[in-house]
Amino acid sequence: MVCVVSCNSSKKDLVGKWEAHYSSGMSMTVDFKQDGSFEASIPAEHFTVGGQYKLDNDVASFTDTSCGKNYWGKYKLTFYNNDSVYSAVIEDSCSGRKNSADKATLVRTK
Repeated sequence: MVCVVSCNSSKKDLVGKWEAHYSSGMSMTVDFKQDGSFEASIPAEHFTVGGQYKLDNDVASFTDTSCGKNYWGKYKLTFYNNDSVYSAVIEDSCSGRKNSADKATLVRTK
């Protein structure tokens, strides 16, 4: 019984490089670092932004340079597996970040 609970409850992790592709044909890359920082870029728009993130179970909070470093947004994460995650806004009135992160599926790159 102990193995069933502990073996199936693997901790989800964002650390690493991820990509999201949108129906518009654009894509975004995000590099989540171990120290709680991240860098995201949208190559088609020549746009790069950096910031901080926190992960608490299935809720991720983000702050970045485009919205203000003390302005956080919250997103519910649904991990399909360790290499694929869906993000849905809980609260974020920063429209640029919300447009990129709400209803986005990120896939870990190798």
